[in-house]
Amino acid sequence: MVTETASMEGRPKFTKKHIALLSIGLFILTIFMILSDFNSVIEVMLASDKINFFLGFTSMFVGVIFYTISWTLLLNSSGIKLKFLRAFEGVWISVFFNIIVPTASISGEVFRIWYAVKETNSGYGNAAATVFIHRILCFIPFMLGSILGLIYFLIAYNLPTYLSTILILISTVISFGFLLLLMLWIKPKITIKIVFKIAGLIEKLVYKKNPSRLRDSLQKVFEEFEFSLKMLGYRRRPLFLSLIFAIFFWLLDVAVAYFVFQSLNYPIPFALIVAVYTIGITVQIVPVGIPGMIGIVETIMSGLYTLAGIPLSISVAATMMIRFIMMWLEALIGGIAFILYTRRR
Repeated sequence: MVTETASMEGRPKFTKKHIALLSIGLFILTIFMILSDFNSVIEVMLASDKINFFLGFTSMFVGVIFYTISWTLLLNSSGIKLKFLRAFEGVWISVFFNIIVPTASISGEVFRIWYAVKETNSGYGNAAATVFIHRILCFIPFMLGSILGLIYFLIAYNLPTYLSTILILISTVISFGFLLLLMLWIKPKITIKIVFKIAGLIEKLVYKKNPSRLRDSLQKVFEEFEFSLKMLGYRRRPLFLSLIFAIFFWLLDVAVAYFVFQSLNYPIPFALIVAVYTIGITVQIVPVGIPGMIGIVETIMSGLYTLAGIPLSISVAATMMIRFIMMWLEALIGGIAFILYTRRR
């Protein structure tokens, strides 16, 4: 049975505020391009090998397919019969929301839960459990690869002290984040207690006439959520297969930068690609409000490549090409999927 709650019924939304923040990001990006050797960057991009660049796009797209398969395995194991093409649509729309409404990927995860419930009439707790565990499984290759890549970056290059400190801090935060998610999986009652405390505060502010309304609704959802977490944890084969596809997704996502540098005929160590990828993704999901952290991510990524000894024109060109695939094209495909979905609904 689907539990209706006011907080869960709405999809993530974007407003005039997000448009204004997008404009700020575009302004930062424009300044970044002006301060770079614009003509040299354009020449490098135009001279790139288009086949390798297309392989970069293919790597991203196939990666999303594997990401969807990874989630679908958990959905099926949980008894939620969401067809692959529908799940694929839901994933693309969640990617769109993650870019346009940056909230540390929460906006996209909330949409996936909402989408699974609406498409299958399943329970919110059940759907939330699949998304929660999927996030943990996808975090495993990201965490391990990121730590190894950042260690390589620290050892192989003579970095300023402040940058070394930042990289160590990022590694620590990533590890802590994974341990926190794992603890919440093993001890879901901790999650429930935290949410109920927040719900209690909301009730005092919003539901003054009926203060137990929100917690009564959440109680049923969390009972289902806790039960689904336990059931999914017992089913090892779907978990293992989901993890395998999550690893493939991560590899293909990282490989976008590999193919871009190949297209520029400037191969670089894969560990360096992983390190910069980690920092770029980490910065992009910071909930500052600028969609895709446009301008900021480009500046940081190109700066890191330059610190690693890559010529500025190639660093900037590679960064712009990577972001074109992993931000602009992803937002475009996700946006189209969202428009088609709203028309279908």
